[in-house]
Amino acid sequence: MWSIIVLDFRPNYPLQTDRLAATAERVVSFLMKADDIQIVVEDLQYLREGWGKEISDPEARRGSAVLRRLLVEDAYGQAWRAIGFPRQPKVIAVDIKHFLGGASRSDVDIALAGGVTVRAASMVGLCVFKRPCAVNPTPPLTLNGFLGEREYTLSEYLDSETGIVQGRTATRRDVVKYFANVKGGVHLGAKQRRTEKDLVARMKRFEKKVSLFQKDGLLFELVAIGQAIGRSPDRGRFIEKANSALQRPSR
Repeated sequence: MWSIIVLDFRPNYPLQTDRLAATAERVVSFLMKADDIQIVVEDLQYLREGWGKEISDPEARRGSAVLRRLLVEDAYGQAWRAIGFPRQPKVIAVDIKHFLGGASRSDVDIALAGGVTVRAASMVGLCVFKRPCAVNPTPPLTLNGFLGEREYTLSEYLDSETGIVQGRTATRRDVVKYFANVKGGVHLGAKQRRTEKDLVARMKRFEKKVSLFQKDGLLFELVAIGQAIGRSPDRGRFIEKANSALQRPSR
């Protein structure tokens, strides 16, 4: 038998119960199984502790499935609200606009936001311009952070630009969906496959434009997304409160 965490916004703490109360219709939109919340906790711990140590195709497939569940399907946001936090978790990550300076999109040959650490090397703000452009990125917001950082809500982060190639842009949502749905071989229905055709066409422009450590630069953008979620302060706040509600020790 699994328990249900019933959210009560007024006292701002979760109540644990093994039965659905008679007032279920009032709170049904705020219910989430304890097991589902635990999966979110474990996924976030994986992004903090294990994600990005190896940059390989199998790791990209596994990690992109986790990111799709947490971000695109909004499991993280739903769990965040289910344990009593308001609105959305926040993420501190690189804003590619901070590296473009006054350059127009037509001046950019290729740009990737980065904000990733792999094999003890940190990479951020890879930009190639068609003509000289002055760039003055903002300082890091966090200890051991990256130039050009800003704070996003989770939905803002997912819809923010992570790359530009020859005037075409890709969002972080695009990157996650591309690796999970296309590169990861996730089974899609006929309608979803039609929807993904445009995504494939756009993302093909980014593939193999940049190579780092003999890997496609687009893969590093995927890793950067997971690392940003994994190191965010709200990740720690969520895990601590979720484990308290689930009566499990925090890590």
